[in-house]
Amino acid sequence: MKDTPGDLARTGVMGAVWQGAAFVSGRVIVLITTIVLARLLSPHDYGLVALALVLMAYAETIADAGVAQALIYLPGEGVIARSALLISVGLGMVLAVSAFLAAPWIAAVFGLPDVAPLVQVLGVSVLATSFGAVPEALLRRDLQFKKLTVAPVMRAATMGTVTLSLAFAGYEAWSLAVGTAAGSVAYAITCWILIGSNGPWQVWRVSKAALGATINYGAPVAGSNLLARLIFDVDYLIIGLLLGAQALGYYTLAFRLPEALILNIFFVLSTVLFPLYAQVRSDPERLRDGYLMSVQIQTLYGITSGVGLAILAPLLVPLLFGQQWTDAVLPLVFLALYAAVRSLGAGANDVYKALGRPGLSIGISVVRLVILVPALLFATQWGIVGVACAQLVVAFVFACGMQTVAAKVMKIRPRRLVRAALPGLVCGAAVAVTGLGTLALPLLGPVTTTAAVVIVAVGLVYAILRLRFATLHDELLKLARRT
Repeated sequence: MKDTPGDLARTGVMGAVWQGAAFVSGRVIVLITTIVLARLLSPHDYGLVALALVLMAYAETIADAGVAQALIYLPGEGVIARSALLISVGLGMVLAVSAFLAAPWIAAVFGLPDVAPLVQVLGVSVLATSFGAVPEALLRRDLQFKKLTVAPVMRAATMGTVTLSLAFAGYEAWSLAVGTAAGSVAYAITCWILIGSNGPWQVWRVSKAALGATINYGAPVAGSNLLARLIFDVDYLIIGLLLGAQALGYYTLAFRLPEALILNIFFVLSTVLFPLYAQVRSDPERLRDGYLMSVQIQTLYGITSGVGLAILAPLLVPLLFGQQWTDAVLPLVFLALYAAVRSLGAGANDVYKALGRPGLSIGISVVRLVILVPALLFATQWGIVGVACAQLVVAFVFACGMQTVAAKVMKIRPRRLVRAALPGLVCGAAVAVTGLGTLALPLLGPVTTTAAVVIVAVGLVYAILRLRFATLHDELLKLARRT
């Protein structure tokens, strides 16, 4: 390998910085859009769009047949890229047409006729995802994270502009559906512009061997991704079927903050870590060291942020979205803790894929789904709060399970993984104690109280790292300096 450990660490940090910058820019736009929409749409309308978005998310997950991951893992040959594009576009067209034709049937199953046209509009988003998957994957494979930063910002800006314009014009649920589709189209176009003349334009120049290799690796990855998406969103489907659109609206809004502030951070890191793990898969020691560092960072951020968000939920919901959304407060508490728990298992799937064993993800996901669905169905008797609690419990069990498998695959001693997660657990407990203590003080208003909790929690976490986990503190400073 030509890359030294320092070079790859610097590439990883810079990749995370650029992807993080794109994510933050995009999420600021999305958060503003969500806040405005929450004050313009009713929980029922919000729930209708949420259901349509979940259904289309399943289609988007397999729209590229896993070829994006295959391009990162397989040799960087032109015929592989052209084959991947042909597969992706072909499947995307099939899925988009299927969504259009199946929309009335889907609406009948959920008993929500207004969902059908929204699903049909969002079929455009599926097609755009399939077109943009290959150029995006090529940029990631070549670690061109800085260049790729433009694409998610363009998507968020386009989606926000179109959505808010239509919402203020009175198009209600249509505004979010059309805006989402427009954002996906903008993302795909931007990715192709960024790849330029290096793109695999000559899709007719493919080979049977390249098609086979791409499908053989990509299909299990697509299956794993679909199962992961189903696990991530099956609660929406169950709530939509059994509790109705209004309950789904409250639950969806409650999920927006932990998703935007925590879970999507893990996604950003995953897009950087997977190609890095793939590059060092032939060096087990470097792979282990890199993975343990990622576990330390992700659990530190995820647990402290999740606990802090759970504490601040009663203040943030009415402050950001309005008093009409107070039924989302308690679900947000448990969903924030759910996001914190998920950080304990973050990164394991990237290792499975980097080592050429995506089938592990599928096996774990199948078992998880078999357990999760009955748990969620049982929990609906306590409404959306019960569903959120069930998600929290199952997530904890499988976070531990995924790390156990990852430790076995990489031959890491379990106590090393426990030590890697320890800073996050200690800091999370400290945030819980100080956050609740700060809330117990005389209220100075939601904004002032929120600021006080954040400042005290951040200061305490820094002090714990500096005094108790000095090695991690110093490593974080090193990574920061490499930027």
